[in-house]
Amino acid sequence: MEKNIWKSPKEAQILDEAQTPLWFWNDKLETEELKRQLKLQTEIGVKCTDPHARPNNGEGYIGGYLDDEWFGNIRTTLEYKKEHGEKMWLYDELAWPAGTCNLTIPMDENYREWYILIRPIEIPAGEVFRAQIKTFEDQGLFGIRPETDKSGLAYNIHILDKETMEEYPVEDYFTYLMFGPELEFQSDRDCIAFITKVSCDLYTHGGSGQVNYMNADATKAFIESTHEKYYENFGEDFGKTITCIFNDETRMCHSIPWSSSFAETFRELKGYDIRKEIYQIILPGEKPGRIRCDYFDVVAYMYQNNYFGVLHQWCQEHNIRLFAHLLAEETVYGHTRYSGDYLRQNKYQDVCGADHLGKGIGSLNIKYTSAGAHSYGKKRTAVEVFAGCGWDLTFDEYTRMITWMYQQGMQIIINHGFFYSDRGGRKNDWPPSQFFQWQGWDRQSEGNDMIRRLHYAMTDGINEQDVLVYFPQESFWLHYLPDQNHTHGFFQGPFLKDERAAEIDQEVQLILNGLTSRNMDFDIIHKDAAENFAAADGKIENTLSGQKFSVLALPMCELLPLEVAELCRAYARDGGKIAMIGARPHLAMNQADDEKVKEIFDQLEKDGAAVYFETEQKEEFYQFVSGRIPHPVAITEGKNGTVNNHPAYHAYMEDPYLHTGEDISGVMFVRYLKEGKRNTLFMNYGDTPETIEVSVESSDVPEVWDTFTGEIKTAEVVGQEGNVYRIRLELPCTYGIFVVSSL
Repeated sequence: MEKNIWKSPKEAQILDEAQTPLWFWNDKLETEELKRQLKLQTEIGVKCTDPHARPNNGEGYIGGYLDDEWFGNIRTTLEYKKEHGEKMWLYDELAWPAGTCNLTIPMDENYREWYILIRPIEIPAGEVFRAQIKTFEDQGLFGIRPETDKSGLAYNIHILDKETMEEYPVEDYFTYLMFGPELEFQSDRDCIAFITKVSCDLYTHGGSGQVNYMNADATKAFIESTHEKYYENFGEDFGKTITCIFNDETRMCHSIPWSSSFAETFRELKGYDIRKEIYQIILPGEKPGRIRCDYFDVVAYMYQNNYFGVLHQWCQEHNIRLFAHLLAEETVYGHTRYSGDYLRQNKYQDVCGADHLGKGIGSLNIKYTSAGAHSYGKKRTAVEVFAGCGWDLTFDEYTRMITWMYQQGMQIIINHGFFYSDRGGRKNDWPPSQFFQWQGWDRQSEGNDMIRRLHYAMTDGINEQDVLVYFPQESFWLHYLPDQNHTHGFFQGPFLKDERAAEIDQEVQLILNGLTSRNMDFDIIHKDAAENFAAADGKIENTLSGQKFSVLALPMCELLPLEVAELCRAYARDGGKIAMIGARPHLAMNQADDEKVKEIFDQLEKDGAAVYFETEQKEEFYQFVSGRIPHPVAITEGKNGTVNNHPAYHAYMEDPYLHTGEDISGVMFVRYLKEGKRNTLFMNYGDTPETIEVSVESSDVPEVWDTFTGEIKTAEVVGQEGNVYRIRLELPCTYGIFVVSSL
């Protein structure tokens, strides 16, 4: 890093996107006021902005959308940016979620989210159950006779023995009448009928904000109505002044989403007809669990490819980057419920995004986003932050939160937001504004300098993390029972019905937060990105990012894809060590591979390459990890590690997760490799300054680079043994400092 850039970061144009606020257009816009506010942003060093209209129930934006007035205001912003050599992003909606084009796309029912409703009905022994039998697609069976080939038909009713859960062939209970078969069932045992229906909410009753993100045609309609219009007006500036498109808060609304092409795609990927089995995904047990795994695997695949993949292709073809953040990144439950598999939704993003509401810190949502980015070799991450912090947010709280975001792997700060106006109820729209209306405004220039320095030190290099964790998404699917009674927008939503699913979610949070609290930084591998990792020289390497890991942890992994099990075996043959916590892998995604996975891990455990820990043995697990990873930087005296007052969420969903009351205390550090240097970012999360001593491997005397003042000084050395320096650090409690050492 160049010291002149560190000391005067506003002069470096390469850092101009480090802070890219959402600029809330929340009133009637005036050209001169737009220019005045742009000038205010420039003066504090904010040289990239993202205009974002906020309708806010009548007390917000006043004006048209994607019309001459709208594009005139965008052009005013663009011309200012071009004149001053600055950048801007485009927000692709009037509000959120993305994909609706101001709620017009879901007017077409084909583009609205489809979902499956599964209704169980008890049939007591001896009782006659009659029903109108239809196909899965809700079509009558007109013309179907006893001699008709029915092998390709999927029905809307399935009947099971209540005790054994064995299915009755409903065709044996058909009565053939004028219009085709009708169902008349009776048994001397208690039974349950499951009636399935493909449904879609009315546009006027919740459907207006429900896009079918698994339908590529809906995505293309969104692009045609929004992105293409921006390109028609400003295409010559794409990739120059206009550098990125912001895609906000997409998610599955219903717990069992569907689309017209789902069954066909499922058959191509899984080899069987999901229409005949989908009723089972609300049932407990391993057999339904395997169907559930296949189902959510396809949901995640279709969301990834038919929404983000289509958007990304358009952005590539039009020389602009795609940024997106989703919902409920905090938990394994949230990953499943809103994304199928959250981590894989980062594959087609150029700037991988997170969202963080409230001033609390310590959750895993930010870490999951950075890990998803790293798993695909992405170079940039960004976080939308400060919504819901309240007008009492202080500048010191502001800088403290920013530093934590960078320690979790974020690289761009997207302020939520810079308010155009705080008139009337506008001031209550997820405040505070961090613009000229805020109490900390007079220090925002200093804050911008700090953000730029953090961005400079932690981009275009490698996050140095020693522990690789396999994310047990598939094991959670195995037990998760979808709750059909909630869509979105609730404080205390559906509870996890299955105890094992709840345990997996809870234990994963506790284990990962435990690693972080002990300053043993980790990253994540998952099924979809497994091909990007390889065993080499006793480590596992991310072949896209260049990261190398010394320990592999498998928390709560009952089910492990065969390709990941094979990676574990190759890693063990090369001398690697594997920790299993709370479960031993014995199942595969493909049931035909179950025995292979079990054999691999039986042998690894027999050879001592894989070690098993109960969930109650977390301390033993942490000791195992610590003894097998390098410690090129270590705190030797003073506070070492952090205490998290909220290490795991309850076993129910929140939408949105509001990080209020969450906090950490103590000292955290993370390492970043860049240009032959190790940049170690220390942050004291206590209430008062701390003095610590640190051992640092370095080929010369380490330096201390202050992220807030820009001061650079030689570290205070209190001892040395070979290339290991022992230094004393004075840590402030509102922002972080770097120890820069030579490799």
